[in-house]
Amino acid sequence: MNDTRTLLRSYDQAEIEDLRRLERAAHRRYLSLKEYEKFAAAPAINPERFRTGTTKVAEFDGHRAGYIIVQPLDDMLYIASLMVDDGMSGKGIGQRLLEWAEAYASASGASGTCLATFRVPRWNAPWYRKLGYTEMPAARIGPNLQVILDRHATFLDMKTRVAMWKPTGAKLE
Repeated sequence: MNDTRTLLRSYDQAEIEDLRRLERAAHRRYLSLKEYEKFAAAPAINPERFRTGTTKVAEFDGHRAGYIIVQPLDDMLYIASLMVDDGMSGKGIGQRLLEWAEAYASASGASGTCLATFRVPRWNAPWYRKLGYTEMPAARIGPNLQVILDRHATFLDMKTRVAMWKPTGAKLE
């Protein structure tokens, strides 16, 4: 994807609260799904998470439109958060952020990218599947990803969740 209207840049610590507001706005999409509407009111990501990973911000036509936070995890690059402003979906911003993460994983020697997401909303697992991600085999889940999944299990129904991955160099079919 070569979208010249989307610029990726490093985040500035002074904009963390703006990025957290963007996340809360992105979560409004969950209001359209009865079983997920509680996530529309969920608190935003802890500000410390921006500092513990690598964060890229997407600007679309000069406006902050999304962000991604990644961190090394086991032998992969974990996508801790990928958010696109509610009014900016469908413009390729999320895909551009994801492509950056995949290139970053490849350049750093990671075996691939991985994440945990909901199975159902079209902007979660179905969207990642369209971009070449598959369900991660249980045997491939490393100890640090398992810690994350175990933490998720304390506040989420894990039947609604899936760990996904895309090996470095994997191509879309």
